[in-house]
Amino acid sequence: MSVKFKIQDDKCTQCNKCVEVCAPKCLTLVNSTVVIKEDKCMKCGHCFSICPTGAISLFDVSPEIEVLSSDPVLRAIQSRHSIRSYKAEPFTAEELTEMLQVMKYAPSAMNARKTRYAVINREKLVKMIALCGEALMETYPGMKAMFQRNADPIFRGAPHMLISIESGNASQDGIIAISEFELYAVSKGVATCNSGFFMSSANHALVRENLEIKEGETITACLLFGKPDIQFVRPVARPPLVIEIQ
Repeated sequence: MSVKFKIQDDKCTQCNKCVEVCAPKCLTLVNSTVVIKEDKCMKCGHCFSICPTGAISLFDVSPEIEVLSSDPVLRAIQSRHSIRSYKAEPFTAEELTEMLQVMKYAPSAMNARKTRYAVINREKLVKMIALCGEALMETYPGMKAMFQRNADPIFRGAPHMLISIESGNASQDGIIAISEFELYAVSKGVATCNSGFFMSSANHALVRENLEIKEGETITACLLFGKPDIQFVRPVARPPLVIEIQ
């Protein structure tokens, strides 16, 4: 499916925000015009969402159409982005404890509530970057190049990472609870991002040892979060879903 990337040159101020936010680096500024390498595009829509002047359209969706809802729940859903740029300032222990209490309302299979949660702060995350990178090096051939471009391609400079840990047969409880926390956090202006790279390395022996994961326990979900150092101004552009009603 073509992304149908279009830019209105008369609206573009060459602020470079779309280029900076592009995770696969498929956008470049050439002769005062933003151009795209569509074969590299992951269709995330962040360029559309961050443009301050609304110069970019995707999937034939114009920025005038995609606006934030006045409904607080829908607005939080629309505002959720995979943010990879954080302020260094962390939340205090008191702030973390208070905001994470929302997860106690999440459902649990048979109300077992066997999931435990841990917040890994920046100091420990920095020590884990090399451990996770080593675990991923064989699985992801491009990991070495990512490290050369970015000192922290795993945690993206996030000050905190929340993980859910379950013993025995893993359920969906941690995934659901962290998803509910994520929407609450976004509604409060907190930046979030799911780290697939961390989850791919979570079962590595050195990573488990560093996080004090016991035998028989499984890390079932994770979420990077912190204070954002980037500001999106509208929802991402998405083509309509095809819904099958049976």
